[in-house]
Amino acid sequence: MTDFFTTIINIEDKEFNYLKDIVYEKTGISLAPHKKIMLQSRLNIRLRQNQLTSFVEYVTKLRNDKAFLNAEIPEIINRITTNKTDFFRENHHFEYLKTTTFPQLEEKAKTTGRRKIRIWSSASSTGEEPYTLAMTVMDYFIGKPGWDIKIYASDIDTNVLETAQRGTYREERMAPVKLEHRTKYFTVKQTEKEKEFTAKPVLKELLIFKKINLLEEPYPIQEKIDIIFCRNVIIYFDKPTQQKIFSQMERILVDDGILIIGHSETMFGISENFKFLGHTIYQKKSLTGK
Repeated sequence: MTDFFTTIINIEDKEFNYLKDIVYEKTGISLAPHKKIMLQSRLNIRLRQNQLTSFVEYVTKLRNDKAFLNAEIPEIINRITTNKTDFFRENHHFEYLKTTTFPQLEEKAKTTGRRKIRIWSSASSTGEEPYTLAMTVMDYFIGKPGWDIKIYASDIDTNVLETAQRGTYREERMAPVKLEHRTKYFTVKQTEKEKEFTAKPVLKELLIFKKINLLEEPYPIQEKIDIIFCRNVIIYFDKPTQQKIFSQMERILVDDGILIIGHSETMFGISENFKFLGHTIYQKKSLTGK
């Protein structure tokens, strides 16, 4: 007898194309034909949870039941978005903040009097990136009172955002974090199976978590941003969507604000309004274009 809970439910092109169009409409993510098996694999559990035996049934229900469609869209999004992340991933970006960006903002504050910094981790996933940013901020600004610093941490996936807000990580996830940072910024708890590390309030107080879809317009952030991290995100979008996203990020950045993308990404052919600083770090051009 075939086990309903272990049998792979296959998807055909017609159903894949329908679901692909939903994903593109709601997230801007463009699923190429070779992603069909990935989509099939990640949505198999949704079919079983809904007691459906085929993708034909699933798509028919999505087409004909608006309430089901509205409830299912977040589930689809949560399963197709990629959430690979690590603490101190591409660490040269965080070193650049400490050696270049933060000193420049400090120097600028002597003239403007603006001792306020806003950072946005725009695809924060399970939180490793924004907590790394928080540690980087604390390392640099410790002993420098009077600064107002906040880090927006957003994602389209509500499940990973909940994980990020909890700020609790297994010991294996903490491998890239130096011992001194673990001690200074995390509390440790021994469970039956392993150690768990939870971010201390000194980090959490810097963070503001929000669900943000990068296709939203305008972004639900009511102030200008100094530094945006948008790493390993745009590779999933087609060029028109990339152009739309970076046009909005340009609007929300301060003049000369910093935009940081992933190691395999580029702004070439997407926007002429950013100056390349090296190592996938860009700066918004000032009003003079320099």
